[in-house]
Amino acid sequence: MNDRPRHRKPLIARLLSLEGAMAAFGLFSLGSGVLQEKLMSVFWGVMILAGLGILVVVRRHDWKQHWESLEQQRPASPPADRKPPEA
Repeated sequence: MNDRPRHRKPLIARLLSLEGAMAAFGLFSLGSGVLQEKLMSVFWGVMILAGLGILVVVRRHDWKQHWESLEQQRPASPPADRKPPEA
């Protein structure tokens, strides 16, 4: 169906990325909070993992293309240094 080859990062590169580090810290915080019964560690672990999930979802969308299409749809506005004609 799709003749284009998919370019994927190797597993090591994905684990050593910023997202991988965030996931590891979130899991560590969540796990240590559960084991030590510290509510704040559990809270921060859940928040980090939820934020990482949102980041992944947002990155999957092509926001650059979205903003470019909005710019093309917007009518040209007059330059800011020009004053509008007085009535």
